[in-house]
Amino acid sequence: MTPSGPSLERVTTDEVVVLRETLTAHRAMLEGALHGNDRLDIDRAFAAHAGLARILAHWDEYTARQQRAVVETVHYVVMSDDDQHDLTAADGFADDLARVRALQESLGYA
Repeated sequence: MTPSGPSLERVTTDEVVVLRETLTAHRAMLEGALHGNDRLDIDRAFAAHAGLARILAHWDEYTARQQRAVVETVHYVVMSDDDQHDLTAADGFADDLARVRALQESLGYA
């Protein structure tokens, strides 16, 4: 028996809830870090978050492959020690924002 109807929709919705909660927790961590780090690249961080929020608003419209790309991008954004360390480099979120913009382009936003 394959899932259909409300149960399948619930699974999809739960994944979006988890992604949104992950971004909310990350934003709270960044706001805390901002108090002790005047070099934090907060403008790009918040721009990345805003772009992801717009993408998540259309979650159900994406294919499974596109949804996987969204999940991977959220993971990259919340991971501090990526290509450029987010919390110590003055442009730490430049790479994160570039990933979000590439995702937006692949989804037809740009």
